Formats: sequence, structure tokens, C-alpha cells
Amino acid sequence: MRFREAVAFAYAMDWPLNIGITITWAALKTAGERNEGHCLGRGEWDREKYTRDELARLCRSEGLPFVALWGRDKGADMGWHVHLSIFWPSYKLAQLVAVIERISGSSADFVLKPYAADVVARSVCGGWQINMNNRKDDKESALEWAEYIAAQHAKHPAPPEIKGKAFGISEAIGKTAQERTRPALEAREAKYGWMMRRAVAERP
Repeated sequence: MRFREAVAFAYAMDWPLNIGITITWAALKTAGERNEGHCLGRGEWDREKYTRDELARLCRSEGLPFVALWGRDKGADMGWHVHLSIFWPSYKLAQLVAVIERISGSSADFVLKPYAADVVARSVCGGWQINMNNRKDDKESALEWAEYIAAQHAKHPAPPEIKGKAFGISEAIGKTAQERTRPALEAREAKYGWMMRRAVAERP
């Protein structure tokens, strides 16, 4: 429920969760290039936090909030990995790829134009991948991706032992931000909601 509320709030604030990132730490440690600046030598929780901190730093450098939700897991095939859903301007995809390359130490095998395909970038070792939310109903797609992230541990006979938080929502779309902004959103709905609903109804 917390993820669904966070996604709905992100879209209400015009921060669509248009980017999906998967980082598979086991693949990066086994087959990655280990280029300068990577965080693979850090502990499990530390490298996850470092990754989010660096993504948040990237957002701040562009004057944007860090809008994200994430889930960590350890699977039989993928080992330690993390899924993130974030808001990031599609025309600045190259900057996002550069940060992921630095964090992971693994170069991109390919980088496509935004929305050219579902998968727009992947590392040479397959240790990280960036997806674009290509669906026409992108909010519903974001909700489905959030549910997928939230259901990670349900795939296992027993939940994996994970140090630190297994799931999280960034402050920009967390409960406190939602409560603080609710009056303004309700006032906007009361004033302009009928216009927005009419525009949706008139779409071909």
C-alpha cells in the first residue's frame, strides 16, 4: 500500500516514475570491469545506500527532487540485487548512465535513444540495466513495477536475511511529504479537477 500511495503522489506532483533500474551486484563482482570509482568493495548495505546517495546527488545537480522507490533482494540465480523505480528526465539519459557506470564500475554495452525500446541501456557484463516506462498508461505501468518490487521476497520459500532496510521510498514522495502537500493537492483538485477529467475523457 505504501508503494501505491507513493506512486500516486509522484504522478500528482508531475514526477512520473519513468525509469526502472536493476543492479545485480553478484554479476558486477564476478564479471564486471571494475573501472575506477566503483563501490563493489563496500558492504551490502553500504553500497546500496551509496548508490541512492549518488542518484540523489545527480538529481540535486539538476535542481530535481530524488523521486524513487526501491527493493533489495537475494535470489538463487541473481544473488544480491536491487530494483529501483525513479523519476528522471528522459532527454538526460546519458547523465544517468554515466553515474550508474561509475557506481558499478562497468561500462555500458549499449545506450539507445529514450523510449526507443523497453531496455535502453545495459552493461557489458549484464550487471546493470535501465528500462524506460514505455506504456501509454505509464502510471499503471509504474504501479505494476512497484508491486513487482514489493513482491520480491514472496518468491522465496523463506525471506532472505538482509542487513538494513529491504524496501524504501525517498523522502520526496514519502508519507511526510504526502501529508504536507495534501491540502495544496486537494485545493488544486477542487479548482481544476473537472478540467483534467474532461481532457482525459476527450482523448481519442
